[in-house]
Amino acid sequence: MFIRPRKPEPEPHVRHTLSELGYEFDLTSGKLRNSSTGEPYEYSAFGTDKKKNAELYQSLLAPASRDVYRVLQSDLGMEPIAVPDSRQPHCNIYVTPGGLTKKHLVVIVTGHGVSGGVWAWNVLVKEGLRAGSVIEYVRGCVKRGYGVLVLNPNENIVASDGLSETFNTYVGHSTPIHGNETPDEHVGYVWSRIIRGSAAEAVAFVAYNTAGIAVIDLLRYDFARFIGKSVGIAFIDSVHSTFRLERGALAWLDLAAKQWENSAEPADSLLEDDRVGCVSVSAGNSSDCRELAPMACMESVLDFISSCFERGTIEISLDNELSDNDGTESVDLSDAESGTDTDAIDDLTAIDSIQVVQPGGHVVDDGCIGWD
Repeated sequence: MFIRPRKPEPEPHVRHTLSELGYEFDLTSGKLRNSSTGEPYEYSAFGTDKKKNAELYQSLLAPASRDVYRVLQSDLGMEPIAVPDSRQPHCNIYVTPGGLTKKHLVVIVTGHGVSGGVWAWNVLVKEGLRAGSVIEYVRGCVKRGYGVLVLNPNENIVASDGLSETFNTYVGHSTPIHGNETPDEHVGYVWSRIIRGSAAEAVAFVAYNTAGIAVIDLLRYDFARFIGKSVGIAFIDSVHSTFRLERGALAWLDLAAKQWENSAEPADSLLEDDRVGCVSVSAGNSSDCRELAPMACMESVLDFISSCFERGTIEISLDNELSDNDGTESVDLSDAESGTDTDAIDDLTAIDSIQVVQPGGHVVDDGCIGWD
């Protein structure tokens, strides 16, 4: 008789803090250090024992990421916002005090797989908070008087203990976060539920790596409302493309966005990249580690964002008559040639909101757009 072998149960997920592992971030230098010796973390902590070195490194990734949340709140005073809300499975995004009511709001979206506020796990552990997290970007924006909202696109599930996790850091029973099951859905959800209706008059995005795809989706699917509130996008080593963007979106992108590509060429030197649909320049990253690009180009990115806020929104018109709104740059595309078929003006207008029938028959205007 054939006996099917029993599938082994997954090991219980154990959460460790940095202090339990004997490490902490030095908030002066931002470096990860041994709590007992004060020595900076070294990957070769166990000499030539590759297995132990790798195990220590892997064990530090998730705790170090969670410590970024602590620093965002304790040192920068950022406040968590539960998405969708705290009454159901959720993740947190973080906003500076009064950030959503300030005139200028910077939205920071990190790339593939990492927790919110982290550029790259390897850089966070090996190089520290300054290069591995968004903390210096937040400080720079606050210094310039901007509100800051840090999104959390990759924590799409909630573990059995109720805390949000990424698919990369958790194995075991989990619950998807409604409306935020993927990074793209998370960005769309926060845009349509929080950013779009905020008191901020002008919004600028910083999108790293795969986050560029999600932000391009906002431009594509909610064109009119997006360009009515957004003044610019700073792409950092983004992997987005302009495929299927209509000519209005292409025109706005060309005028309002900029890409910093990972390159050892002198910082801000022009590069050729027809894929991204906007000016492309070098991040000036002379390191072999491409994940150091955000830190390498930070000051240039912040200067670009400031120039976007000073310029204001750009109005893209398909009609012959241009708007004369003060503080708004207008571009007439009525006679422009384009390889994209945009004969139907409806393709460039905001998608209608959705009426939702709640229990009891109450109908509400959900204000949703396509992907919500």
